Amino acid sequence: MDVKVRGFTFLELIITIAIAAILMGIAIPSFQSLISSTRIYSQSRKLFNTLVMTRSRAITSGYRTIVCPTIDGEQCNNDNKWHHQLIIFEDRNSDGKRNLENEPIVHTAEAAEQLNIYSGSSYTSTRARRKVAYYPMGHAYGSTITITVCDKRGSTEPYLIVVSNFGRPRISSVRADDSKPQCP
Repeated sequence: MDVKVRGFTFLELIITIAIAAILMGIAIPSFQSLISSTRIYSQSRKLFNTLVMTRSRAITSGYRTIVCPTIDGEQCNNDNKWHHQLIIFEDRNSDGKRNLENEPIVHTAEAAEQLNIYSGSSYTSTRARRKVAYYPMGHAYGSTITITVCDKRGSTEPYLIVVSNFGRPRISSVRADDSKPQCP
């Protein structure tokens, strides 16, 4: 009885591995770009939701409510870097600063690793909003704030979170003049 052994020859195996390697070489960079883009959009949504939560808290509590980046988890930073941890607190005495004794933190949002998030025209801007204050009517008085969310490696397009004076946040991929935002 003749038994035929079926299988791949060495040459067929080498060709298959070579084709798989070529396809992986094409697919992996695209997949990394997809992951980076998804990370930026996901963090943009988290920041958007934090702003919506802050606005809602101001309306329901009747107090001016502030969201701001923090390093120590207690007080607002004095810079425009929004990738640090965020705190939300009711500013009951309307001084723009958190009073540790009677203005408890309502909510915290985790820091954004691997991203640069900043307000103002550039990462080093000195004329940028360092916090967003919502009033009991839901407005965020002052100038419109634009927060840019970028990958630190600059590998994908950034997103913008824009908060109007009426307090409504929105996510965008272009500026008001239809230009693409740039990352540092």
